[in-house]
Amino acid sequence: MKFRMYPPSSPRSRRGIAFLSSVVVLFSISLLFSLPANAQAVFGSIIGTVNDPTGAVIPNATVTVTDTTKDVSQTVTSNASGNFEATRLIPDTYVVKAEASGFAPAQSPNVSILASQTQQINLRLTPGSAAQTVTVTDAAPPLKTDSADVSQTLDSQQVSTIPNINRNASQLTLLSPGIQRSSFSINPTENPQGTVAVEANGSNYGTLGWELDGTDNREPVDGIIVVNPTLDSVSQITTITQDYPAEFGGAVGGFVVAETKSGGNQFHGDLFDFRRSGEFEARDPFTQYPGVPFPGQLYNQFGGSFGGPIKKDRAFFFLDYQGTRQRVGQTLQQNVPTALVRSTCLSGAGPCNLSQYATTVFDPATGTTYPAAAVPASVLTAQGIALLNALPAPNSGAAGSTVNNYVASGNGNNDGDQADARFDAQATPNIHAFGRYDYANYRLFGAAVFGAAGGSGFGVGNTTGNDQVQNQSASVGFDWAVRPNLLTDFRFGFLDYHVDENKLDYGAAPAAAIGLPNLNQGTLSTSGSPTYNLEDGSISNFGTQGCNCPLLESEQVFQVADNWTMIHGNHSVRFGADLRYALNLRNASDFDRAGELSFGYGSTTVPGSAAPTGSGLASVLLGFVDTFQRYDVYSQTAGNRQKRGAFYAEDRWRVTPTFTLNYGVRWDIVFPETVNSPGQGGFTDLPAGIIRVAGVGGFGTNGGANVDLTNLGGHLGFAWQARPGTIFRGAAAQVFDDEGFFGTIFGSAMTHNLPVYIDEDATKGNANGQYQYSFGTLPASPAAPFIPANGIIPIQNGFNAPWRPNTLLLPKVDQWNLSLQQQITGDMTFTIAYVGNVAERIYPGETYGFSANEPRLPSTPADLTAVDPNIPTPCTPGSPSGCSRDQRRPYFDRFTSLYNGAVVNCCSQDITSLFPAARANYSALQATVQQRFAHGFSILANYTWSRALNYNSTYFAQNPRVEYGPNDTNRNQLFTITGLWQLPVGKGKMLLGDANRTVNELLGGWQLAANSTWEGGLPFTPTYGECGSDQDIDSNFASPGTSSDCRPDKTGGTLPLNVGSLDPVTHAIRYFSPVAPLATAGSSSGAFARPAFGTIGNVGRNWLRGPSDFFADASVFKDIPIREQVRAQIQFQAFNVFNHVPLGVPSASNARCIDCSTGDSGLITGVDSAVSGAGLPYMRTLQFGARLEF
Repeated sequence: MKFRMYPPSSPRSRRGIAFLSSVVVLFSISLLFSLPANAQAVFGSIIGTVNDPTGAVIPNATVTVTDTTKDVSQTVTSNASGNFEATRLIPDTYVVKAEASGFAPAQSPNVSILASQTQQINLRLTPGSAAQTVTVTDAAPPLKTDSADVSQTLDSQQVSTIPNINRNASQLTLLSPGIQRSSFSINPTENPQGTVAVEANGSNYGTLGWELDGTDNREPVDGIIVVNPTLDSVSQITTITQDYPAEFGGAVGGFVVAETKSGGNQFHGDLFDFRRSGEFEARDPFTQYPGVPFPGQLYNQFGGSFGGPIKKDRAFFFLDYQGTRQRVGQTLQQNVPTALVRSTCLSGAGPCNLSQYATTVFDPATGTTYPAAAVPASVLTAQGIALLNALPAPNSGAAGSTVNNYVASGNGNNDGDQADARFDAQATPNIHAFGRYDYANYRLFGAAVFGAAGGSGFGVGNTTGNDQVQNQSASVGFDWAVRPNLLTDFRFGFLDYHVDENKLDYGAAPAAAIGLPNLNQGTLSTSGSPTYNLEDGSISNFGTQGCNCPLLESEQVFQVADNWTMIHGNHSVRFGADLRYALNLRNASDFDRAGELSFGYGSTTVPGSAAPTGSGLASVLLGFVDTFQRYDVYSQTAGNRQKRGAFYAEDRWRVTPTFTLNYGVRWDIVFPETVNSPGQGGFTDLPAGIIRVAGVGGFGTNGGANVDLTNLGGHLGFAWQARPGTIFRGAAAQVFDDEGFFGTIFGSAMTHNLPVYIDEDATKGNANGQYQYSFGTLPASPAAPFIPANGIIPIQNGFNAPWRPNTLLLPKVDQWNLSLQQQITGDMTFTIAYVGNVAERIYPGETYGFSANEPRLPSTPADLTAVDPNIPTPCTPGSPSGCSRDQRRPYFDRFTSLYNGAVVNCCSQDITSLFPAARANYSALQATVQQRFAHGFSILANYTWSRALNYNSTYFAQNPRVEYGPNDTNRNQLFTITGLWQLPVGKGKMLLGDANRTVNELLGGWQLAANSTWEGGLPFTPTYGECGSDQDIDSNFASPGTSSDCRPDKTGGTLPLNVGSLDPVTHAIRYFSPVAPLATAGSSSGAFARPAFGTIGNVGRNWLRGPSDFFADASVFKDIPIREQVRAQIQFQAFNVFNHVPLGVPSASNARCIDCSTGDSGLITGVDSAVSGAGLPYMRTLQFGARLEF
C-alpha cells in the first residue's frame, strides 16, 4: 500500500507555499555565508543608539549596563553608526548609562530585562561635563522593534498576581493568543505535576516545546513537562507560538520559555499558605443528587523561598520549597443492573428477565433465540453472574431506570513535594556561571466506585490505583565574553521522569477466583482485576479502569548546548549546536495485562436484524466476549536510546535605526532510536510483512532504519518602525518536530513490538450473532516469541505491529505572520496580526496513528453479515455471499510465512501506522491590547479568530478526503483578559491620601486582580442511528466524541442548536432535538437524509459546534506592613466567579445521533471533558491565602 500526502488546498497554492519556504531557507543561507541572530534562551539583551541633540550619532560612546540587584556591570562601546548592544543579561532590572567625551552622561534607570527578549534603549547626550548626569525618567516604549516572532511574556509580577487555581505555571500559557486547552487528556497518574494540555495555532498536543533556564523541560515520549516550576521560583514565562528564531527548534507547536529567579545582594524570602475545601466549592449540577453527601475535599499548598548573596557582588543563591496536600472528592453517576435483573438473573431463580435491555436475546453458541429477552437460568454462566453480583444495587433514578441508576461519592489523594535550588556566580567581569536543580515527588491514590468490583475512580481525573512519580531536572552553564564582540554561553541539561503505578488489587487473582481462565496467570504483572467494558453502555465499565497498571516508566534526557554571539558592525550573528541523548524504559499496560474484555450487543442480537435485539449485559451473562485485547510482555528491561542534534546560525541586522532584519537556518538531525541490547525490540517492515529484530541477523540495534538528513529549516523576518510608536513586523519560517508523540519518533515503536511485547487484538466479525471467545475459551498468553537466526519474525494475525517508515520522517510546518503594533499611550499598545501555517508530514487525528489495515466500505448488504473465515480466503467485491470485514482489509491474506515450524498468515487485524502522511492548515486573526504596569494598573487582553483544518484517522488509509474537516480541538474564537489594579486608597493615594495610620492599615494597600476567558464551542460530527445497516467502518453511532464516519447526508437547512435548561430529574441539558428516524434507504427528515448503502454521508466532519464557555476568576489581596522590608499579605480568590457550567459537546451514549428516539440523543450530560479531565475544580471555588514577605 502506498500512502500519499493529501492536500487541504489547491496544487497551485501548495507550490506557492513550497516555493516560499525554499526562498526563506536559500535567502537566509546566502546572507549568513556572505557576512563575517540574536535570540538567547537564558539571557536578554539591550540594544540602542547614542545621539546628540541634533540627532547625529555618537560613535565610541561608552555604555555601561548595571544589574541593580547584583551590582554587576557590563560595558560596551557604540559603533560607527552610534549603535550599541549588551548581551548575556540575566533577567533583572538594570541601569543603562552612556558617556562620551564633551557630553554629560545620560542614564535610563529601571530597565526591565527578560530572557529571550531585547529591549531598545536610545540615549541622547547633551554637551556638558561628566559630573552632570542626565536621568531619563520616561520608560522605554513597550514596542518590539527587533524581531517578528509571535510571542507574549508574563513577568514575575504578573506570574504572582494573576488568579491561578492550584498556582500552576503551565496554566498561564492559556493567556497567550492562539493558545487553547486541548481536549486531549493527560493521565493524571503520569502527570501529577499538573501540566495543562494546550495547543498553539492549530497544532496537536505534544508539539509545544518547553524550556527551563535554556534546557529541555519535557519528557521525550509524550511531551509532558517534567518540572512544572513553582510560581515562587519563576521570574518570567514567555510563550512563542510561531516564527521563532533558529535557536529554538525541535517543536512545531511553539515554545514556552520559563526562567527561574536568582539571588541578589540583599536577602529576600517569603512564606505562604493557600487553602480551599469542599465547603467553599459549588456543586456540579450534573452530579448533584438528592441524598448524596458532598464528598469532602481539601487543597492545601504551602512553602516558601529564600535568596541572597553568598559573596556580595560575586555569588548568589535562591532556594524554594512547595508542598501540596490534595484530597479529591468525586461524585460519580453509573449504570448498574436493575432490581429486576438482580432478582431474576443474579439470584439464580430464573428465568432471567432482560426485557429492560433487550428485545430478543440470541445465544450464538447454540443458535437458540429467547423471545421477550427471557433467558433460562440454566444457560447463564457462573462467571457472568459472579461479575454482575459484585456490582452494587441501584440507588438513584426512577424505578426500573437502566441509565444513571447508581450514584456514589468517594475520595482520592494527590500529595506532592517540590524543591528548587539555583546558584549564580560572577567568576570574573567576563564570566558568569549558574546552576539549578529541581526535585519533585508525588504520591497518588484513587479508590474505585464499585469497590472490589472496580470501575471509574475517585482519584484525580477519575483514576484508580496507587502511583508514585519522581521527577528531576538540572541545568548548569556559563557565559563568557571572550572579546567585547565575541561571546559564548554553554549549557548542560539533565532531566529524569519516573512513574511507578499499580492496581488497587495488585497481587490478587480475582478473575481466577470466579473461574475465568488464563487472565490471572500466576505472575504479579497479570495480577489484579481485568478490564471489563460494555460497548453499548448498558452497564458502566468495571474492573480495572482509569489505571495503566502496572506501569514502570523511566525517561532521561542529557543535553549539551553551546551558543556563540559575534557582533560585527550592525550585525549580531549567533550560531551554535544543541545535542541531546534520550533514554526510555517503559513497561506499560496500555492494554491490561490481565486482559481487556469487551461485550457488545452484536453477539446476542438475532442474525439479520436491522436493529439491535441483544445487549452487552446479555453477552456478559451468557459469557460471550466480542473483543479481547491484552499486552503480553516478555522483557522487563527493553529500553530505547536516541541521539538528536541541531545546528543553527542566525543574524540580526540593524539595517537602519528603524529597520531590523532577522534571518537564520537550522539543521535538525534525529537518528532512528536504538534498543539497549540485541533482541530488545523489533522494527516493522509492513511492505515486506516482517518484523526485523533489532541487533539480530545482521540488523543493527535500530532495526535497520535510516536517518533523514534533509531537515533544513529557515527563518526570515523584519521589524520596521514606520514612525515613532508604529511597528510593522512580518516573518516566515520552516520548522521541524524532533519529538513526535508516543512512538512516532521515539518511545514505543520498537520496544512495544515483537519480540518484546505482543499486543493481542482479537475482535469478532461485524455480523450479529458472532463472538470472539466464550468465558471457557479465553486464551492463554502466547509463548515467548521465537527469534530466528536471521532476525526476521513474520507479522501474524491477531498481533498488532506498530509500523513506521524505514526512514525516520520529521513533521514539518511552514509558518508566517504579518502584524502591526501601535503605541496608544506611553504604556499601552495595540497589536493586530494575521497568523498562518501549513503542516506537512504530520499524523492524522489528535495525536498519532491510524490503521494501515482499515477495511474498505461494504459494497453489498451481504458484506455486513459475512462471517470471517477461519482459513484466510480472498474475496471478490460484490460476491453473493459477501466479503467480511477482515476480507476487505488491504493486507488480508497478503503474507503467508513459515515461522517456528508453523504456517502463519497476515493480516486480519488493525496495524497501527505511525507514518506522517497527513497535512493541516491554520489561519487566524490575533489581536492584543497591553497596558504594562503603570500608575497602579495593568491589563492584557487577547482575541483570536481562527480556522483550523486537518484529517481524522478513522478511514484515512482508504479515503482521506472524507476525513478532512475542522480540527477536533480548535475553538474558532477565543478571548482572554487579565489585569491588576492597585486601589488608589490610603496614605499618599488619590483617595484618603492624608489618612491616619489606623485608617490606612484598614483601607489602604488593597489590590484587585482578575482574568476572564470566553471561548467558542468545540466542533462535533452528527451521526444517525441506522448507520450499522449501511456500513461497518464506523457504525457506532452511540459512542461519545467529536469526529465520526457514521454520518448522514445533508439535504439543506440546519439543525437548530440551543442550550436548554437543566432537567432536575435526568440531570441533562438538551442541545438539539432529534429528527424523525431515517428508517428506510433514501428517507429524509429535517436537514438530513439517509445515505446510500456502503457510503459515508456528505455531512462534513465536525459540521456542528458545541456551546461556548465563559470563565471569570478574581483575587483580592491586601499588603500589611509589619516593619521595614517585612510585610504580610492576605488573599481571597474566587475561581469561576459566576459559577458558569463549562459545557462540552454532547458526549453521552447516542448524544450525537440526530434521529435516535432513545438514549441521550441531543443531550449534554456532563461538563466539558477538557476542563474536568485536567483534574482542576471547574465550578465556583473559593480559596484563601496568606504570605509573609521579607
